[in-house]
Amino acid sequence: MDIRQLRYFQTIIEEKQITKAAQVLHLAQPALSLQLKQLEEELGVTLIIREGKQWQVTEAGRILYERSSQLLQSLDSIKGEIAEIRKGITGTVTVGTSAICVSHLAPHLTQFHKEFPKVYVKIYNGDTHYLEELLQQHVIDIALLFLPVEGKQYEIVPLEEDPFVAVIPGQWEQRFPKDSISLEEVAAQDLLLVKRISGVGLYENILSHFHKSGLRPNVVLDCPDVSTILTFVATGMGMTVIPCSEIHQAYDGKFKVMTIWEPFLRAKPAVVWTKDKYMSKAGRKLIEFLTSNGM
Repeated sequence: MDIRQLRYFQTIIEEKQITKAAQVLHLAQPALSLQLKQLEEELGVTLIIREGKQWQVTEAGRILYERSSQLLQSLDSIKGEIAEIRKGITGTVTVGTSAICVSHLAPHLTQFHKEFPKVYVKIYNGDTHYLEELLQQHVIDIALLFLPVEGKQYEIVPLEEDPFVAVIPGQWEQRFPKDSISLEEVAAQDLLLVKRISGVGLYENILSHFHKSGLRPNVVLDCPDVSTILTFVATGMGMTVIPCSEIHQAYDGKFKVMTIWEPFLRAKPAVVWTKDKYMSKAGRKLIEFLTSNGM
């Protein structure tokens, strides 16, 4: 059993068909079938049961796939580390961020690029639930999101908390001439809120805060994307309550920003990555930038 055979077996399992796996590997199907047969004979077990169109991985096959995946990932990590030593800090870093956290990411990512111009950065956007899925699937190296997150498999570095503000359409300014607004006044307006696709987050915490004050806000729209929310605010559909750092994303002059009289929530952004995933030198450097003072 060698590394080449393990890669062949991994591809067969992932493609769920010898023919498709052979195409991916650029091999003839009989040659790939022979490699599988030789692997089964060497181990003395059946790895895949094939009866006509029925295709099933055995318990032994499942264990081999899991262990070989770990081994192959470790080998790829070793190759990556050796390449970094030879080439310096290069490669690709994949970063996931919610739309509401972009303002935390942008300045530090720009500075990171100036210092390490050979590093390619790929950005994924989504809410916290989606970004957690990408972390678990090892699609992204680092996520910048708002707490809370579920699971114990993460390294989490909390960043400076972000106060909430109320944002009203510009055409409402005569109705609200002051620079602050009460929770009771907010609850009486049509409210547009950011809400993650799944799980508990800012949306639920905001509603809970209102309920504890004996108020029932009139929520008429929710959306996971803060820029979409602000677009509707700018048109006069309603108002929103968002972290202060996100104000820059709205259209200039189309709305008014107001502080909230009563003590209110503070958003809790954090840099998150998976404990057991190999982190490249470029990834580690980017984490240093994102968690440095001034974030």
